[in-house]
Order: sequence, then C-alpha cells, then structure tokens
Amino acid sequence: MIRKMMLSVVAATATVAGVTSIPTIADASPPALLPHHRFEVLAYRGSEGWKSHGVYRLHAPAELVAIRLRHAGYRVEIREF
Repeated sequence: MIRKMMLSVVAATATVAGVTSIPTIADASPPALLPHHRFEVLAYRGSEGWKSHGVYRLHAPAELVAIRLRHAGYRVEIREF
C-alpha cells in the first residue's frame, strides 16, 4: 500500500513539474527585426531615371510594390541596405 502511494506521489510530482516547465505564449518573444535591414524599391522611369518608391523594413511589402510597378511597365529593382 505504501509502495502504491509513493508511486502516485512521484507520478503526480513529475506531472506537475512537467506542466510548469512548459513556456507559455506570453513568455514567447516576437521575431526580431534587425534594424540594419531595409529594402528600397527603385523604378526606372525613362528620362527621369531611377526613382525611389519607398523604403520597407520587410521584403514582402517591397516585393508587392515592385510587382505592381512591373505590371505598370517599369523596370524595377529592390535594393537591400
């Protein structure tokens, strides 16, 4: 009987210890944005030359602008700095 009780205590302690060691969502940090990464969208406008169409912290929004400009017929580059 004591053996069963000790086994139950050990199992309960292990379960509680395992649950408390799992990090919660609040403990998780958001992905870091590196401050040195910037993406500039440049479009070539014939006689006007290269014109900036914005600087973005993430590549995805820069790519969306570049796609829109390419569909409008411009030659486009995305430069990272």
